[in-house]
Amino acid sequence: MKMRKYIFFKSSFAVLIILTTIIYSGCENKPGKSEKPRDEIKTKVVTPDKPSGDINTGENKPVVETKISIPDIKGKWTGTFDGRATVLNITVQTDSNFSGKISINYRQPINQEVKGSFSPTTMKMIMTDQLHSRYQGKYNGNLSVDADNYSGTFTMDVDGSKFSFNLNKGK
Repeated sequence: MKMRKYIFFKSSFAVLIILTTIIYSGCENKPGKSEKPRDEIKTKVVTPDKPSGDINTGENKPVVETKISIPDIKGKWTGTFDGRATVLNITVQTDSNFSGKISINYRQPINQEVKGSFSPTTMKMIMTDQLHSRYQGKYNGNLSVDADNYSGTFTMDVDGSKFSFNLNKGK
């Protein structure tokens, strides 16, 4: 019985020494990975209504605000849809959302109400037909940088047929 206690004590002591060695070896300072004391760390605080700057140097820089301009796209747009004369009248615009009417001169003219939106940053513009019809679909295209040209592809809901369009805003 004494022998078993002795072996148990000896192996427990050996495990304790091994664990202590592992713990302390993980805590040593390794070259190239020194930590700076908290008071030496540079911090930067930026708030939109105050100048920004480096706290440690006292240097102040003005905060630059980027304003995105939303172009006025209301008005009469004329051009072609599938090679046919087309008129788009945008009558309501709230920020980047709009609504209006489009007329396409086929043998039987197509008149449709539309709603859409555009991204002022990417100038992508999407418009969808609002009145239920066999010919309803979605207009997907790009506005020119000066927002006076809208061109892209119309996709018909019923069968996925695609038609190109190109419209220019009247001045």
